[in-house]
This record gives sequence, C-alpha cells and structure tokens, in this order.
Amino acid sequence: MHNHTVESTRWVLATGIADEVAAAASLDPSAPVRVVLADRACWDALSYYRAALEWRGDTAPRTDRESLHRLAAAHTPYDLLFATALNTTIPVQPKHDYDDRYRRLVDQHTHALLREENLPHVRVSAREDSKELAIAHALHLCTTEALV
Repeated sequence: MHNHTVESTRWVLATGIADEVAAAASLDPSAPVRVVLADRACWDALSYYRAALEWRGDTAPRTDRESLHRLAAAHTPYDLLFATALNTTIPVQPKHDYDDRYRRLVDQHTHALLREENLPHVRVSAREDSKELAIAHALHLCTTEALV
C-alpha cells in the first residue's frame, strides 16, 4: 500500500467509482430507500496515496495531485461517510503489507482530507457504543430520507 503511485491511485479511484455507479444503477428507483454501501469512499484512495508519498519521503507533480483530486471530487454522491478513528492498540492484520507508521499516516491524511473538503462524516471508534451510534445514525438518515 505504501507503494501507491499516481497510476495505481487513479485505477483505485476509477474502479471504485465504477462499482458505486453500477450498484446505484441496479437499485429499484421506486423503493422508498435506496442505499449503496461502499467499503471505501473515493477519498480513501487519495488518503492512501498522500500517506504513501509521505511514508516514502516523496512528492508528486502538482498536475498529478490535481488530476487525482478532480477525479475524487467529481464523484461525491455520499449522504453519509463513516471515518474510523485509528486505535493503535489493535495490531495490523498480517494480510496487510504496511507498518504502524504508514497506518498512522493514512489515518492522519484521511481526517485531514475530510476537513479540507468539508465532507460531512461520522467519526467511529473501535468502542462498541460508537459503532452502535454510527449504525443508529445511518438508520435514522434512511428513515428520514424515506419520509420525504
């Protein structure tokens, strides 16, 4: 993950956007509530890319940074984003190829992007009550939207 390039990030953004568009197109337009759950919003790809650059001590040309940002910004259909708060006491799963420093950088860049773009989100911690509140918030949003 810490080896992300402009090209790999563009691919992650494009395939994620394509998956979300396809999922939305398959929804019943007459349903009172239509929901697409995406494991990673397009902004995540930018967070991982920014973290990779910092982890490597690298920089990217302005034109590359701007093109990736434009791609993510062009696709922002999200009514609700959950932003997990990193809990450093939970170890990195062995299937991931990154270390604690990279994981912290991803967390920092994720929350920085959410602030920079003024994206509404709900911060979710590893605590059970935080997870339950996030679920309740999502269900409330669906119920509210369905009544309109």
